[in-house]
Amino acid sequence: MTTAAVNYAKVLYGMPVSRATVQETEHLFQENPELTECLGSPLVSFEAKCRIIDRAVPRDMRSFVKVACRYHKTDLFEEIFNQYQELCRKEAGALQAVLICVTPPRDEQLEGIRNFLCREFQAQKAEIQVLEDKSLIGGFILQAGGKEYDWSLRGRCRRLEQKLTRR
Repeated sequence: MTTAAVNYAKVLYGMPVSRATVQETEHLFQENPELTECLGSPLVSFEAKCRIIDRAVPRDMRSFVKVACRYHKTDLFEEIFNQYQELCRKEAGALQAVLICVTPPRDEQLEGIRNFLCREFQAQKAEIQVLEDKSLIGGFILQAGGKEYDWSLRGRCRRLEQKLTRR
């Protein structure tokens, strides 16, 4: 995450724009990568970019997108919107986590992991994305709040190997 993307996301978060409008704008740029490309092109004049923005972008987001165009930050839109979503989650007391496992956990296991995350990071709720990875052999890896908890068999084997080679 670049500093510029974080700063733009903070500005966007402080603007009187509804989250629905921000999400609508995010989807607009995701579904139309040629729009981002056009707005970032040095071959297109700023006046032409403003006309495109006035036609395509929701009214409340136009000034923000124009500033991003003026300062050549349109290539950061994906990062800006991701950071904006992170700021929204922090305000709601939600933590974003990724659980990488061989087989998806049962509901009660997932609830236990949520409780652990809420205690560990003082969060009100935890949103967990579950990804499957058969190469772990068994166990799981939990990534949240800049930390990684590796309780996989692959990770344990790697740690054992490191321990044995250091002797």
